[in-house]
Amino acid sequence: MRQSLRESLRIAIQDGRLTAGTVLPSSRRLAADLGVSRGVTTDAYEQLASEGYLDVRQRAAPVVAPVHAAAPAAPDPHVPAWRFDLTAITPDVRLFPRREWTRAVGKALRNTPDAALDYGDHRGRIELRTALSSYLARVRGVRVDPGRIVVTQGFTQALDLMCRVLLVRGARWIAVESPTHPDLAAGIEQSGLSVVGCAVDSDGLRTDDLTPGRADAIMVAPAHQFPTGSVMTSRRRVALLDWAASHDCLILEDDYDAEFRYDRTPLGAVQGLAPGRVVHIGTASKTLAPGVRLGWMSLPAGLVDEVRTRKGLADSGSPAFDQLAFAEFLTSGDYDRHVARARQTYRRRRDRLVQALATTLPELPVQGSAAGMHILLRLPDDTDDIAIAVAAASQGIGVKALSPLQLTPSRDRGLVLGYGRLPEAKIDEATAALASLLKKAGASRT
Repeated sequence: MRQSLRESLRIAIQDGRLTAGTVLPSSRRLAADLGVSRGVTTDAYEQLASEGYLDVRQRAAPVVAPVHAAAPAAPDPHVPAWRFDLTAITPDVRLFPRREWTRAVGKALRNTPDAALDYGDHRGRIELRTALSSYLARVRGVRVDPGRIVVTQGFTQALDLMCRVLLVRGARWIAVESPTHPDLAAGIEQSGLSVVGCAVDSDGLRTDDLTPGRADAIMVAPAHQFPTGSVMTSRRRVALLDWAASHDCLILEDDYDAEFRYDRTPLGAVQGLAPGRVVHIGTASKTLAPGVRLGWMSLPAGLVDEVRTRKGLADSGSPAFDQLAFAEFLTSGDYDRHVARARQTYRRRRDRLVQALATTLPELPVQGSAAGMHILLRLPDDTDDIAIAVAAASQGIGVKALSPLQLTPSRDRGLVLGYGRLPEAKIDEATAALASLLKKAGASRT
């Protein structure tokens, strides 16, 4: 009753139904009118007075104070309302398992010891690190004990922490796959390190394109490269590890959507082949939702203390309840079941999109393994793919051009098409609209 009364009065003042200077009934009279105890009305008035909505004086009726009406929430200009959302590497947040997550949160709240609410180990809660150690070993072949895992607020913080530790250690360069996501390169450069582009082919990062002396660390996504969609072969993985060992170079493995492989069981993480040479970085942003802000690093033993210290300086540790809920989510099996359901959904969308493109744009090749949440539609060399992406946006079609993602000179052109947020029922219509645009632009010839 207290909460209901407070909210009703607060909203009435905010939307102008109770204007400044309006005299309200005394707490005694209002309690009698509502048939509630006087404590309910007194508490409501005192709370609203502390928030600045009421002017309450001794032995006087409360008066509505002058307040600015709350502005209506405006849509975020940075989040376009696409007619067809083909944004790459973005999951369908509508698939978030709310019921199962609610159950995990409830169990975490009931069972969390008081000590978990205090400042704790900056590596993260031991319950989550233990659950992650078991999950990563079982699903990704990662060899790590809970003591060498650091929980982060997503991939972005994990990369930032690693870059800052490397910078203190004297590193200058990080080799990055080209093409790549622009935010990844920008994040590295913001930390003070320089980015060196390294070419990618259908077998993954080309180790023969690595330059000795200009790679203190190598950033790779061997399970599913963005945006080409290539999967690093076993032979190329061995070559990468050999190169890194001979040049005393650290490997940063981005395992961002490795759970989503549709044609066969995915290869294990590179970290499992050389735990002392590879930092494995994972995240729940693609499997659950970006807003969960949970990521993790599996570290070589010699890096743990430095990363833990840097994490403590950054934020004193990730939220305890979120970690404990995710630990419960992992150990209960709900996470595996959710990923399995999401995998089937994305697989159907990918199959439908590839089929629709083969029908409407048969002359344009589709590149990328059957994995993740995006494909690459190749365009003729030197096509103005940026202009095409801009034209698509003007028609409400959200796609990304390939050429701005290149870190090294390249004539390759294309459009990165995501199907994570595109409902299956809209795929044919979206493909038809895109095909019409490409034909008008001269990028497709039938």
